[in-house]
Amino acid sequence: MVHTLGKKSRIPVKIIMPLTLFIMVGCVFVAGCSIPTTMNTKVENPISPTIIPSINATTPGELQTLFPDSTETSTELRKGKLNVSIGDYTAELPVFVDDVNVGNVSQDSPLNLTVSVGRHTVRICMIGTCIDEDVLIISSNPTTIDFGERLKKEVVSGPLRVSIGGYTAELPVFVDDESVGNVSLGKPLNLMVREGHHRVKVCVGILCVNEDVEIKFAQLVYIDFGERLKKVAEFSTPTIRIVEYQQTGDKVTVDVEFINPSKNDLTMSATIQCAYSSIDPATHWRHGNTKQGTVTRSVKAGTRTVQSLDLDLTEGSAYIIEIPVILDTSSN
Repeated sequence: MVHTLGKKSRIPVKIIMPLTLFIMVGCVFVAGCSIPTTMNTKVENPISPTIIPSINATTPGELQTLFPDSTETSTELRKGKLNVSIGDYTAELPVFVDDVNVGNVSQDSPLNLTVSVGRHTVRICMIGTCIDEDVLIISSNPTTIDFGERLKKEVVSGPLRVSIGGYTAELPVFVDDESVGNVSLGKPLNLMVREGHHRVKVCVGILCVNEDVEIKFAQLVYIDFGERLKKVAEFSTPTIRIVEYQQTGDKVTVDVEFINPSKNDLTMSATIQCAYSSIDPATHWRHGNTKQGTVTRSVKAGTRTVQSLDLDLTEGSAYIIEIPVILDTSSN
């Protein structure tokens, strides 16, 4: 076809459709290549603010430094110091914190404690009475309580000394059926007791001796239970001993005593040996020999009993015996 100048040019319809399709495909390809660049540009902007905090905390160690865990020192922060004293008050007294016995305090020995922070009730007790005080424990400063003046003003008491003389044992002491400590040979127990009438008791197992006393202010009351203990409880621990023996011909009878001063029934046993000599009828020479036997007895608490053991001698005649001895004992 020839186009002439000055006339309108026409594009055949057959060419328009393919041309339009080519333009559309080209636009799609161009858009596909340009979209990632546009998306990356748009995405980076909202993400970048969230990255800023991570720059200041690049490692876990730095996070722990910036934000320390308070639980590491929480135990120390929950504890505080408590000092309890009784001034120049002459006594050794038990101390309780929230009804729990935490130790004893005396004139020369204050009681130093570590207690959880918060409010607590501190109580100090004497035989027959107690006084207490509410305290607030904090971790930064120690709390000090001196009961000395209150004891002098509020509790009228007198001294009591308990001894067991030459009795060999360590025994519990009771005042008005309340355990107040132990007494032993050479170590009397010194107490401060509220004024008035009291019963003092010392026990060996279930065997006890007691005495009624009248306590007065500034007047020492002294009790020595030594002689009475020896009469009531000669032995302070389970004991087995030979009390008598005799020989009749070729037989030796040994009387064994079992003593149980404890609070429980016991089965007690002893192995007895008797050494002897005799004449051999064949050689007429005298030879030495021994004979052993075991005796067992059940003994009730706080009682004593005697059991006999017979030992038959053999091999010879004209027996000469030595004093029988205890080789071994057991109690259970």
